[in-house]
Amino acid sequence: MQELLIKLGFWTVAVCLIAGMAESVLAQVTPPSPTPRARPMVPRPAAPMPPPHPREVNERAIAVDPRVSINIPCISRAKVVVNGWTRNEVRVFVKNGSGPVLRVREKDPKTGSPNWVVIAREGSAEESMSSTDCLSGERIDIEVPTGATISISGRQTEVRIDSVRKAVVRNLGGKVAVRNVSGGISAETFEGDIAVENSVGQISLKTSSGNILAFDVRQGEVGEMMKASTSSGTITLQNVEHRQIEAGTVSGTLVFDGKFLNGGLYNFKTSNGAIRLA
Repeated sequence: MQELLIKLGFWTVAVCLIAGMAESVLAQVTPPSPTPRARPMVPRPAAPMPPPHPREVNERAIAVDPRVSINIPCISRAKVVVNGWTRNEVRVFVKNGSGPVLRVREKDPKTGSPNWVVIAREGSAEESMSSTDCLSGERIDIEVPTGATISISGRQTEVRIDSVRKAVVRNLGGKVAVRNVSGGISAETFEGDIAVENSVGQISLKTSSGNILAFDVRQGEVGEMMKASTSSGTITLQNVEHRQIEAGTVSGTLVFDGKFLNGGLYNFKTSNGAIRLA
């Protein structure tokens, strides 16, 4: 019995030794499982920036008669620049505003070229003068033949006209500047200054609140007059060679620096201010 117990103890120790050796061998053969690494943070692509707002540009052009009459019945708000050029073409460029449309009202019976063109807002009614149908923009550039007549009716606009045959401007508010006109000027603004330079023909300038300046102007035909009036502002006439001049201001100074021609009629008046003649 004792011998049996000794043998059992021997085999128990042997089994434990063999198991330990096997575990050691397996530990050396089997590589340890790698420690899981943290996944790198992949930056999310930034949301694309919206494209900048395009600067809207609208342009129209039409071939016309060299002595075309151009009418713009309504401009709500814009800086308007009209320049004469040698082409028999009208080009309208509107920056950041409503699209223009060129409507031909009449054509020359001999040449078939448009001699009466209306510039209006695209989609507007034919005869509408409502504010929603007015042409508008940050800036409106118009090129016309040098023999053209331009007529503009505006609300709050700054108008500059250069090198045309005749100019007519009716503005509720804003400055008006006209130069190099060969066939007469009529300019009226409710609030703003008026300046005329190097022009010929009958000239009529009127503002309710603003100054009037005219220099280097003369009559083109006998009997053409120079008229200037303002309710509050200064009138300055320099080198004006019309034989008939009427100039008056309610509150302001009137200055005339020019020639008194033989047979001329000159009427200067002010209710509250000085009259200076040189």
